[in-house]
Amino acid sequence: MIAKITHGWRPAGLLRYLMGPGRHNEHLNPRVLDTWDGIPAHQPVQIAPGEFDLRDLVVGLTDPAVAAGVPLHEPTPGANGKVPPGPVWQCSLRNDASDRILSDDEWRDVARDLLHRTGIAHRGDTGACRWVMVRHADDHIHIAAVLVREDTGRRFFPRNDYLRARETCLAAEQTHGLVQTAPVDRTALPAATRAETEKATRRGMGEPTRVWLRRAVRTAAVQSRTPETFLTRLREHGMLVRPRHDPDGQLIGYAVAQPGDISPDGKPVWYAGRTLARDLSLPQLAQRWESAPAPPEQVPPEPTEHASVGRVERAAALTNATAAADQAAQALAAGQGDGGGIAHAAGDVLTALAHVIPDTAATAALREQLAGVTEAYDRATRTPRVGQPVAWDSTAQALRTAAWQLAAVRSLSVRGSDAGGTAMLLAALAALAAEVAAYHQARARHAQALAARRAHSELVASRPPDTRPARGQTLGRPGEQRGVRRSPERAADMLGRPRGTTSGSTPVQPPPGPRPGPVVAPAPDHRPQPGRSR
Repeated sequence: MIAKITHGWRPAGLLRYLMGPGRHNEHLNPRVLDTWDGIPAHQPVQIAPGEFDLRDLVVGLTDPAVAAGVPLHEPTPGANGKVPPGPVWQCSLRNDASDRILSDDEWRDVARDLLHRTGIAHRGDTGACRWVMVRHADDHIHIAAVLVREDTGRRFFPRNDYLRARETCLAAEQTHGLVQTAPVDRTALPAATRAETEKATRRGMGEPTRVWLRRAVRTAAVQSRTPETFLTRLREHGMLVRPRHDPDGQLIGYAVAQPGDISPDGKPVWYAGRTLARDLSLPQLAQRWESAPAPPEQVPPEPTEHASVGRVERAAALTNATAAADQAAQALAAGQGDGGGIAHAAGDVLTALAHVIPDTAATAALREQLAGVTEAYDRATRTPRVGQPVAWDSTAQALRTAAWQLAAVRSLSVRGSDAGGTAMLLAALAALAAEVAAYHQARARHAQALAARRAHSELVASRPPDTRPARGQTLGRPGEQRGVRRSPERAADMLGRPRGTTSGSTPVQPPPGPRPGPVVAPAPDHRPQPGRSR
């Protein structure tokens, strides 16, 4: 169950929307399930299809505020151009699509528990704030309250209402057998607002500006190792960039905007890096760029190659990334290494790989799949209550260095000479995602584990069809599967399948005799010498 809280003005407008036909999600059979005093007479009278007489309900809901002289209309913006939060509090509670449909009485229990936890209306408190509960769909409800106490006429400010709403959802999941979600760990990304989503629809964009900017900034961060290069990459990705300097001229932050996304006064809508994601702030990026050694100098292309990056360099980047992913999976399977650092650095490798898949008709599907994998895995990169780790061990450093080397390739020939190396890297990343999921699951980090499991499943499905091994063949280098043999079984555990099966239906038979333990060794330098045949 997910809760979403908003604050605003004009309770009459909110009730008209909740009891109306809806805009994007059609409202079916809208009705008031409960109110502050539980009197059925508050149920609005329908006067036409999709239209209700809400006057009595609005008057009853707003009586304490009107009597106390609390304004219910949005004031003029202040000197900073912002409007202060209004006394209208609204919370939607939505179940997962796979959950059973809760009855009206069950939703009433959940709503009253939420109001009690937030302090808006404690059980048995006859002088609490007035509220209304509306249901217009099977999977969710809305609670609208005017934050003015009935007994004192004073404004009420719920403390930590977002955290209390999360606690309510977790309790409801346990009580009613719903899909389990994660507790508050402060790792969720800032979601696009309804206004941003509707604006993207009006502009004919496939996604809100915030989402597009976040993905582009993350890619630019993986392509960079200095602030100056980072700002250049941001501009290359088509963003408007506004650096922020201190009085001494030192770069201390940045903001980005999407061309064409303007405010009502015709100015670009800017997003600071931290508002896109905590680990995209400039101080966090600087820590990341200093977290690992730089990749070796690129091997120049052969004189006969008409490309900025030659075949030998592309093969080296794929080989080193595969070796780093293998080593990381082995370390996690053996219970060694810094799991948080490995999980975060693996996200950079996925981002780099998604970027270097060429944007052509032949590879568009794979590029889109990998972009989806990166989005799905993103939550797994962040450690609860920490976000981006503050230190990385040698295994995580190898992943980070490999991501920089891979990003510098700019483009792979996944239908040509790079096809085999790309498939090997996809297989290694799938095994690593399974181990990251097991690492998080063992620590009860359900949101992170779910993100890694989804990435594992999508990586298994994203291998290009013409690079999959033939029947009886093993994908990868001789012996490379030995170090990560545990991954398919651990993935089966986490994906809810019986042990001995992978994402397909063919059983995995363990080898006879004792299984050799994983050996964690430094990743060798797989860079070929110039002129040598591969």
